[in-house]
Amino acid sequence: MISVVILNWNGKKVTADCLDSVKGQTFKNYEVILVDNASDDGSCGYLKKKFPFVKLIRNEENLGYAGGNNVGVKSARGKYILILNNDVILDRSFLSELWKNRNKADILGVKNYYFNKKNVIWAVGSSVNKFTMRAGLVGNKLKDSENVNKMKIEHAVGSAIFINKKVIDKIGFLNEDFFAYFEETEWQTRAERAGFTISWVPTAKLWHRVAYSTGGGRSPMSAYYLVRNRGYFIKKYAGWKIIAWTYWIIEVLARIFYGLVKNREYSKMSFRGMMDLFKGVVGRVD
Repeated sequence: MISVVILNWNGKKVTADCLDSVKGQTFKNYEVILVDNASDDGSCGYLKKKFPFVKLIRNEENLGYAGGNNVGVKSARGKYILILNNDVILDRSFLSELWKNRNKADILGVKNYYFNKKNVIWAVGSSVNKFTMRAGLVGNKLKDSENVNKMKIEHAVGSAIFINKKVIDKIGFLNEDFFAYFEETEWQTRAERAGFTISWVPTAKLWHRVAYSTGGGRSPMSAYYLVRNRGYFIKKYAGWKIIAWTYWIIEVLARIFYGLVKNREYSKMSFRGMMDLFKGVVGRVD
């Protein structure tokens, strides 16, 4: 069985679209665990009534991507777990393709199209620059083709991560200190170093409303977590620390300068992310 874990935070209509696409799958041996991160838009009542087959878990506070998904994973009964963003629409054969390829690797990514560009790739996975420790998307903005299908990835992107439960049994859960951003990169880096394999399935397709919950990489809160959490990632995993820290400082200063020109709150939160890294602040911030 596949346990599908979906996280919702004030996104009932988007989550409903996602659940409709799960319900329409040709593969039927799955359970859906819907974790609500303390929504205040009536999500729980609306979604439970519309989709009575889901197991709904309501968190009393917003635990972020890491904490929220961990709650769902801990209650999953399947040998295989699919961590799925609520802002995606699945192709009807999505679960079937993952199931057929379940032995390809211990962790599998999928083909992500832009939601409003049906044949343009958002990502097929990600890779981490070993010098800067910056995670970048693989396949971003390319038109779909056979060449795309041959691309290599290091990690699955967080919109859909298909993982054999044996990986979690060995390395543990997502790191809740990150709250949002870089948590899936850290998790898969941990898995790699424990000897597990990562690949992707070109025939497993979805369409992604990119960064629906966070407002994207140009929102102030996204800037905060991206700055702070990449710092923690560098601190833990960088092999070329002087290069990685230098690049990080340059990028933080660029974010601050961009914010001064375009959005002072963005600048403020970028600076705060840097300072909170130095202070050792982890988890959620308000």
